[in-house]
Amino acid sequence: MEATLSAIRAASVRAAAPDFEEIYALYRSRVYSTACRMVSNRADAEDITQDVFIRVFKKLSSFRGEAQISTWIYRITMNCCLDHLRRRKRDLAIQLSPDFDVPGPGLDVMKVIEGALPSMPPGYREVFVLHDLEGMKHNEIAGILGITEGASKSQLHRARAFLRKSIGPWLKAMRR
Repeated sequence: MEATLSAIRAASVRAAAPDFEEIYALYRSRVYSTACRMVSNRADAEDITQDVFIRVFKKLSSFRGEAQISTWIYRITMNCCLDHLRRRKRDLAIQLSPDFDVPGPGLDVMKVIEGALPSMPPGYREVFVLHDLEGMKHNEIAGILGITEGASKSQLHRARAFLRKSIGPWLKAMRR
């Protein structure tokens, strides 16, 4: 009798377990559109969508059903997107490192940055050089330039945005 109850319970659990193909068909477009909005890049969103469904496939048997499956998949999607954004941020930091060699005809990123510095507005350039190239803290920069720490942080943010805009296409071209 106990064996029969166990078999019935196992069969009901299998029947209640969602089918991966159905899940993929129902949620693929939602996962992809969420990833597109989070990372603003279609190719990266496609990779994230694949990662999400690999995780869903691997962990489907451990889905407890305490939340809706859509909530569970959305959380996995957000985690994958955040992981991607962290990696992208870390990769950008590596690219802007003076030790990072960009493949190409003997140029490195520092030479490219130094080439972009003259076209950078003077306020941005001063803070960028002092902070990112010389390693000073914002309070030191504020004292040297006679500005507030907040202004130093703001100028640094704008300087980095300027560099991303001016040398970003070059870096992308070098990666290909």
